[in-house]
Amino acid sequence: MKVLQQQLTVTEEHLDFNNHVNNLIYMKWAMDISREHWLQEIDRKIDEAYFWMVRTHHVEYKKQAFLGDELVIETFVAGYRGPFSDRTVRILRENELLVEVKSNWCLIERETQKLKRVPEEVQKLFS
Repeated sequence: MKVLQQQLTVTEEHLDFNNHVNNLIYMKWAMDISREHWLQEIDRKIDEAYFWMVRTHHVEYKKQAFLGDELVIETFVAGYRGPFSDRTVRILRENELLVEVKSNWCLIERETQKLKRVPEEVQKLFS
């Protein structure tokens, strides 16, 4: 499985009124890295033919992140079923899991705007 990792430092704009990272920021990071992973692995032809929509997110908050924390965000595709894909995003501080987001996505064909079984060529790119 291909894993994408990114590093970031928590800044003031990430904080909420409790002075820890806002829950919505974690979700933004999860969505951003998911899109980046897709764009990094596919070619323009595939991106022009398909797009992904989220069906569900399950978020487990284990610990808080604070101003100045150095974080690692990683993502990988955990599996496929027909037009659906399971993706995991983990947010870590010094190898300690802070947040885990498990999402189920569905592949949409741009031309028809209908669900499309995930093609083998796409599955192979992420395994």
